[in-house]
Amino acid sequence: MERIPAASAMDWSIDLDRGLRSRHHATRVGALDAAAPRLRQLCACAASPAPAPVASAYGVLPGEARVFAETMLLRLATEFRTAADGAMRARVVRTLLAAAGGRGVLVGARVAEPEQLLRRVKVVYDTGSARDKALALRVFGCLAEVAEDSVHVRSLILSSLGASSALEVKAAIFAACCICHLSEDFSRIILETFRRLICSGTSEPQVIMAAIKAFSNLDCTLAVIHRVHEVGKQMVLGSLEDVFKSEMLYSLSRLVSKSMILFQHQVDLLFLFLNHDSAPMKSMALKCMCFMFHRNTYHFPVIRTVFGRLLPLIDDEDLSLEYRSDVLRILQKIFCSKASGIHHFNGSELSKLLLAVESSLDYASLEMQGIALEILVEVFCILKQARLDLNMTILKGSSFAYAEYQGVTNSTPPASEDNDMDRLLYKIITMVASYIMSLVNQVISREKKKVTSGTICMSSKLDKKYIAPFRLMLKLVTCYPTAVTVALGKLRGLVKELSQINGSDCSEVAVTFVEPFQTSAALEELRASNGNVELLATSAKACLIESDIGKGNLDSSEFDHKTEKSITHDLTLCTLKFANSCYTVLCKTPGARCNFHDSIKGLIECVNQNGSQYWSTYEAFQLIMSACIARDTCKIRHANKKAGDSKEEPNFFLTPSVWIAQELCALRITKMLIKKQKYWEAYRSSMYCCRNGLWFTASIVFRKLADAFSSDSFSCWLKSLLLFSAGEIEMKLLLFPSALIKLVGELKTDNDLSEDLYCAESDTDSILSGCQELLGQRAKITGICERTCLANDALEPNGSSDYDFFFQRWFLSLRSSFLEILTEILGILSTNSSSYEVREDHLSRELIQGQILTLVSCSSRLSYLAKSYDLLAASHMDMDRHSSSCLARLAFMCSLLSFCTAYSVDFSRAYSDVEPGKLPKRFSHASVLQDLLGRVDGPDRQIVSQLQQFMPASFDAEVCLQSSGRMNSSGDLEKDSYSLCHFAMTLLLCARGNAKADGMTNGLQPLSSILQKFMELPFVVPKYFFRVRPCLGAELYMFVSSPADTNGVTVEPGFQLSLTLCLQWKHVLERTTVRPVKLYCILATTPCLHEARTRSKQFEHHKTAEMIELNSKLLQYIRRDLTKGRDEKDSQSDLEMVTSFASFEPADSGQRFSACLLDVSSFPEGSYQIKWHACCVNEKGSYFSLLPLNDGAVFSVRKS
Repeated sequence: MERIPAASAMDWSIDLDRGLRSRHHATRVGALDAAAPRLRQLCACAASPAPAPVASAYGVLPGEARVFAETMLLRLATEFRTAADGAMRARVVRTLLAAAGGRGVLVGARVAEPEQLLRRVKVVYDTGSARDKALALRVFGCLAEVAEDSVHVRSLILSSLGASSALEVKAAIFAACCICHLSEDFSRIILETFRRLICSGTSEPQVIMAAIKAFSNLDCTLAVIHRVHEVGKQMVLGSLEDVFKSEMLYSLSRLVSKSMILFQHQVDLLFLFLNHDSAPMKSMALKCMCFMFHRNTYHFPVIRTVFGRLLPLIDDEDLSLEYRSDVLRILQKIFCSKASGIHHFNGSELSKLLLAVESSLDYASLEMQGIALEILVEVFCILKQARLDLNMTILKGSSFAYAEYQGVTNSTPPASEDNDMDRLLYKIITMVASYIMSLVNQVISREKKKVTSGTICMSSKLDKKYIAPFRLMLKLVTCYPTAVTVALGKLRGLVKELSQINGSDCSEVAVTFVEPFQTSAALEELRASNGNVELLATSAKACLIESDIGKGNLDSSEFDHKTEKSITHDLTLCTLKFANSCYTVLCKTPGARCNFHDSIKGLIECVNQNGSQYWSTYEAFQLIMSACIARDTCKIRHANKKAGDSKEEPNFFLTPSVWIAQELCALRITKMLIKKQKYWEAYRSSMYCCRNGLWFTASIVFRKLADAFSSDSFSCWLKSLLLFSAGEIEMKLLLFPSALIKLVGELKTDNDLSEDLYCAESDTDSILSGCQELLGQRAKITGICERTCLANDALEPNGSSDYDFFFQRWFLSLRSSFLEILTEILGILSTNSSSYEVREDHLSRELIQGQILTLVSCSSRLSYLAKSYDLLAASHMDMDRHSSSCLARLAFMCSLLSFCTAYSVDFSRAYSDVEPGKLPKRFSHASVLQDLLGRVDGPDRQIVSQLQQFMPASFDAEVCLQSSGRMNSSGDLEKDSYSLCHFAMTLLLCARGNAKADGMTNGLQPLSSILQKFMELPFVVPKYFFRVRPCLGAELYMFVSSPADTNGVTVEPGFQLSLTLCLQWKHVLERTTVRPVKLYCILATTPCLHEARTRSKQFEHHKTAEMIELNSKLLQYIRRDLTKGRDEKDSQSDLEMVTSFASFEPADSGQRFSACLLDVSSFPEGSYQIKWHACCVNEKGSYFSLLPLNDGAVFSVRKS
């Protein structure tokens, strides 16, 4: 547990005093610098002290933090008074300002005798120079919470506001604003003082400017803000000079951003100055308006007013280009924001905007062109959702209007509407591509003038300009999937132009980094964890790389993300990433990929012809694989449409022929990458293969890398990946053994790299025509399960106290558990298959019941696996979308197989003879059904209808309370999973309808068919699997609520255990954007005596089982808490487990306290272990689990 600040208060105070007594100047300065964060922590701790039991555990007395914070403040004041020079006094002021933070006021500063502290500062003010007075005033400002009620300090501030020294006056303004944050009456006094100071003819310009800037800080209450705005408005409309009016407008705009009520008034005030004769005033009014909308402060009644007033100014030739650029930027902020939309604008307004944007595209300013393109894309995205007559109104009069729409007044759509839209999209995308080249040429021409040799590094701000146009095209493709052909066609031309630049002397221009573009429509770009990158780079430098395909030293720059690349290199890679993102977008659009293969093929050929070095990149590998998938799935889709729905076979997109074609394609490229010693690109490609079920290629790459990187720091990871992938490809080859010949043949073939890497395989269908049944393969599957366990064990020696491999080991553990269940189910299916002709009457009744109990147990364990995947996803809140979707699908598949296993025997007469006491605990068919029903995507009504046929009349829809993610149906693998679900429901319903009263085999035959098709689907891993880093979680520390108890965590028999809790969460605030609004914790214990054992910091399977059970109980408690429907006590008990709940308010420090009562009054004397689990809920109501990073406390029940 991290020490609370109060535990270090005495040491910090001593360090400060010892440091300030030193004769060495550097030591005194170091002591002051170290005091700032410590003082801030102590003041915060004094305001909200730790509970008494926690303080007692550290030997901290009540109020100790406050006392030593006061001591440190007094010591700083003494140093400020006795300092020999002004430099040391300035250091003290800097320390207080650093401790105070942004607003300048040290929050929580309290002193028992304020006058004693303030008197030491006042001595410097009374006897010092003007600079000393200014420093003293700033100290008063930092100590505003101490000086707030001091009449002497207020008097000093007011008198200093009239001083002759500008330095003293500005310091007094700062001190006044600090106290005004806390006092409403003083704010009104200071406001009048500021007005006189600004309007005085004797005030210096810098003083007037400081007073005007201070207006935005007079925000104590809403009434004060209203009064400040009223006074400021009067002064702006008065006789102030323009330079002061401009500053006052900006200060008032900052003030108004804190109050929505004044938004309309400030906008009206700014509009008055748009007609001002002074150009600087017009410019400042526009900048103020841009600031107000940039802060996402939207007052909806104002939006249309601003929109209508600013729109004509774009074409105002009297305004300079800079002003019109500001106007366009404001319109872009309003129009392209999430807060506004088509509901706030009519067709006429949008038509005017489109005309204005069109004129802006002709300006020479690239900044205006970029803004105009963003608005243009937004308009056309709105047109996608708008009515046809509104589209005609918007486009009327612009060059983007449909040719057939000119003069058309009715609402009848022309026959060539799609062709016209394609022409418009072509025009827009051409503009975007031209804009990218203009940016490149501008930078090259500008930078070439600065240097004559060497490389030129561009800032990240310039890099973002290159990313923005690609985002615009991707947004357009999201709304208009047909635009992908146009976009990729234009990008082919862009690649050719970039290659020409690269061949000239302009190639010297370089950028250091181009970040991947992202939109809400596209999945995140592949980015491995920094830990992996650094680890791989370290290993690369430490050893000699040798492999069968390529031999030689690895270029360490391959792993250096800061290596300078030419500008054309980065833009070409950005083009490839854009194409890959287009594929991701189109994966979610039904029927949009049939022409995608040809478009990608053209881009790949263009890249290969104009820049063959890009052929050896991961981006090119991913693009080629996308083309391969697009071609194959398009063929399968056409074949499925011709075949129609089949009750005998599910319509899969990812058929065995698709799998083998992708394996061969991936194998060819990765061979080339390894041959060229592109090991990092090969590693990234193998990660892609694991995410798409291409285990043969992945295992080959991991084998080569494991041989090459044999250092201790990285070998365990590659060894685990090798064992895992080898097991998965062996499982695949159990189903399709004939594929091995084709794969090994391709591995041994030395292909020409110039050949078509994504060519179709003509003989794969014949090779994979027959699928080997899994029945009788139990021994081999057991061996695969053992290999998966070895992959898990390979990571064990390298796990740290932060659980670096926790996710990976948990995921592998779930996979091995599934394989164990699979072998048990196959054993029963094999037994019944061999006695298929034997009637159930002739079989042993005990044997049948034993098989039923085994199947029911397997169903229960599969349901547990589904919940485990749910918890695995919920426990990693920094997980990407692909990984979340992958885990949701795995949970769905486990739930589906659990349902099929349970309902394959429930209609058998033998099942009704099974004693309920022999069934697994908490098992019921209703819970299994409810679990699967909760995971089905809402729009899929067919599955829901089929599942409802299994529901009994007395089915309780609320029987199962759990947190399960619905599996979407956007990807091919998800669609295949739903297809399998349809297939399974059909078979089971048919079996139930045809089953005799005593028939059990009728249910096992469909289960065997379902399981066979289940295993034919590819097994994939989430992207998050390759992010090796300390996991997110929490530590919980427990203290007896009685500080006087020094015997540890003990309680007398017959009494409840009162605990004070300290929850400390790890890595949550640093690595995620999740901001919890509430944290919850469950404590549980059982009457079983605790067995002493060594605490483990490694992954343990039994811990995850405890987490799932506690997580389920915690979810039920949270639902009651959030719905305010709690009618039960926070502490609950049953025959097996005693539980208690606690809640925490989040804090930036990551440490909070609470208390709970654990009812252990019925426990006999002895020692017991407390188990716990925690979670958090964010502002959107999303639930996230916090992994327990330490064990719960052990308490004793004994007589005193």
